[in-house]
Amino acid sequence: MRFTCTTKDIATAVGAASKVVNAHTTVPILSNVLLQADGGKIAVRATDLELTLEHGFPAQVAEPGSVTIPAKLFASYLGNLSPGTLELTGTPTRASVKFERSNYDFHALPAEEYPPLPAAARGSQFTIGAKRFRDGIDATIFAASSEEARGAVLMGTLLEVEGNALTMVATDGYRLAKFATTLEDGAAAGEKFIVPSRALAEVARNLGGGEQISVSALGAQSNQLQMTSGDVAITVRLVDGQYPNYQQVIPAKFDRSVTVSTPRFIGSLRRAELVAGDRASLVKLAVANQTLIVTASSDVSGNAYEELEVEQSGEDLTIAFNARYLVEILNHVKSERTVLEFLGPLSPAAIRPLEPLETGRQLYVLMPLRQ
Repeated sequence: MRFTCTTKDIATAVGAASKVVNAHTTVPILSNVLLQADGGKIAVRATDLELTLEHGFPAQVAEPGSVTIPAKLFASYLGNLSPGTLELTGTPTRASVKFERSNYDFHALPAEEYPPLPAAARGSQFTIGAKRFRDGIDATIFAASSEEARGAVLMGTLLEVEGNALTMVATDGYRLAKFATTLEDGAAAGEKFIVPSRALAEVARNLGGGEQISVSALGAQSNQLQMTSGDVAITVRLVDGQYPNYQQVIPAKFDRSVTVSTPRFIGSLRRAELVAGDRASLVKLAVANQTLIVTASSDVSGNAYEELEVEQSGEDLTIAFNARYLVEILNHVKSERTVLEFLGPLSPAAIRPLEPLETGRQLYVLMPLRQ
């Protein structure tokens, strides 16, 4: 193969693909990116067998063909080139790059050894605005579990499609994030997909800048999901399992609520957490007389006490939370004011922005700590 392209185009594509590569893989070919040249276009692909990213860009193709190159090495090399045009020539064992007055040879592996793309048998399909999907991903995936011991299901994010409605849910058992939005083109029947959260992070990073994202279930068992925007496609193996019934976690009604300044509340919690100091980061919230009192104590650090003016409805309440979890939720609330709703000191609390996003509705549920 032989082609000519801009350094910016190839650096962007290889850089994005290299992030998918598992640095600890024991299969040599999976440490490489695959470059395929054909018909005035280059397709760059990387996979860890669970997640596959393909990124295309235009080029002047003199000889069509394929080559695989060590991903991290090649991405680092391209990232250090100045703007310009380079020529790449590939064989089964070598990739040669000419740029200005430099020549680099990289060891390659035969492209035939690279894993093929997933089966293209398509199932359900829907289309969503890229900004809506990106906002939904940002609003939810942080709440998914990062501990393998808790199982792959809780490390994933649920995508629930019903007509033109999409609901995204992530939970680690202590907190829950929910984002509801609308689709450009919905699925004919209701569908549920559990998508690894790391895959959705790649979708937000690589597809979020477009106008629309097309989503298709692949494979005879619809066990893979492909998300495409422009010349970029991400295919991921879905998590096999039953997602928890998240509706049971959300109280049907609340009898108390507080509306508070989001940035002031975050500041108070961060300072109180420093004093709390323990693993649970326990802080107490006491609501009375239109005032929210944030307190924390530690035998080592001392005591914290802060008052915030709030809009209160319902009876007074004292409840305790993990400050770190609460701050992380509030960091994803883009509203200047946040509404907290309570049912009692031992019942889950709901947190939502007073001024919702234009792209969708956020809701967070946080389990309290015993005082």
